[in-house]
Amino acid sequence: METLTNVSLSETTQKAKETSVQEFNISKDIFETDIINDESNVLGEKQKIVESVHFSDIEDLSKEHLKDTPESPTVEDANTVISSDTSPKELKNKTDEDSNEDSDSMPDLIWPEKKSKVPTDLRSTLSSSTSQDTGFGSEDVGDTSPDEIPSKTDSLTSGSQDAVDSKLTTQTEDSEAEDSSVMDILGNGLLIKKILTAGYGIDTRPTNGDIVTLKVEGRREDGKLVDNEEITFYLNDGDVILAFDLAAALMEQGEKCELRTDAKYAYGSLGREPDIPKDSKLIYILELLHVQQAPELSSLSFEERLKIGESKRERGNYLFGRSDYTGAINSYNKAVKVLVDPELNAGLDKTSHSILVESSVKCYNNMAACQLKIDAFDAVIRSCEKVLASETNNVKALYRIGKAYGAKGEIEQAITFMRRAIKLDPESKMLNQEMLNLTRRKLKETKTEKELYQKMLGVKPTQNQPSDKKKTRNSKTFIKWTVAAGVVAAALVSVGVAFFRTS
Repeated sequence: METLTNVSLSETTQKAKETSVQEFNISKDIFETDIINDESNVLGEKQKIVESVHFSDIEDLSKEHLKDTPESPTVEDANTVISSDTSPKELKNKTDEDSNEDSDSMPDLIWPEKKSKVPTDLRSTLSSSTSQDTGFGSEDVGDTSPDEIPSKTDSLTSGSQDAVDSKLTTQTEDSEAEDSSVMDILGNGLLIKKILTAGYGIDTRPTNGDIVTLKVEGRREDGKLVDNEEITFYLNDGDVILAFDLAAALMEQGEKCELRTDAKYAYGSLGREPDIPKDSKLIYILELLHVQQAPELSSLSFEERLKIGESKRERGNYLFGRSDYTGAINSYNKAVKVLVDPELNAGLDKTSHSILVESSVKCYNNMAACQLKIDAFDAVIRSCEKVLASETNNVKALYRIGKAYGAKGEIEQAITFMRRAIKLDPESKMLNQEMLNLTRRKLKETKTEKELYQKMLGVKPTQNQPSDKKKTRNSKTFIKWTVAAGVVAAALVSVGVAFFRTS
């Protein structure tokens, strides 16, 4: 019985030792596996190495394996096998002998201390990788406790993210500041305004009709200077190129800006001789020097009104010559509003009044010419009536109103005005040609009306009337027979004369 008990105890002890060895090997394999996997990613993913090495997880995993392993026999289990006859001294001696016999085959079970949970090989790997790549310097990561590693990593990540966010914020602010100084005025990229020097505030911007003074320096894309002057004009009255009107309305007093304009908003396909070729893009440096509210018309003297009216009329003539008929009409209208004011003109002397009338007549006449170009025939008639109200024998107005009525199909009215014009200028080829065209149209209309009346009465237009083709054919037949008879007569006369001589 004693022998059986000793054998059972020995087997139990041996199983416990083998189980412990297996548990150690399992923990060691798991630990080494994580190390190998971590070492494979050290060079490529430094941040992941620090975050993936959670040594407390390894210890917990080892404990989980210990739980899954069948429990080792305890002292109580051994006591159940040992009979009550076995003395404690004999049991101790027997256990010591069995331990001595197996001491050579089983290594000592030494678990890693908590302070050295990071193996030497892994410490060296982490230390070298972080000192080379992560910027940790010569700090030994292996000497840092596992609890501190995530916190340092989080601190580094947070610090780096803050630096990146700060840099992005600065770049965004700089970009917004830069973008706020650049404006695509029309949204098509053809008129770009960039502020060089800020003005005195949005309240100092001019409004439509204000008198503004701009300092202008203009260059072509090749750098050649084309403008360098100060100009004063009424805003959005069409006194300057469209680019200036659009840009000045968005400038503050004292502001200096760079304006890049396409030819469309400058001098177009015609250019400006001799320094600006056609379709030229231009770069201007503009400075808004002064803004003044336009004075009331009633406060202007005769001379001031005449000067403003004449300048706008001349601007209209310039635009008419460039085939900008709409712009020209706008300028002529602005001029007329200044020149023609019954209340203001009532107090003028005869000479001053006649000067203003003469200037307004030119504006209306030129306006009618522009309106003819864009087929605004009703507007032409109104403009010419304004002229004829002041000058009843104005030939240009009579010709243009006659042409407008003719274009509308009112031939009788057109002929009436054209006859009046020809009486005043009978040698004019233009008037006579227009009169001839109107007369032909009148005859054609009369013939058409006659045929219409005949159809209404049931009479065919060609009934009892030989056609032109038939008349022509009969005429040709008559000529032929006449020639033939003459030839026969001449032949008979020749034969008679010959017979008379021989006889």
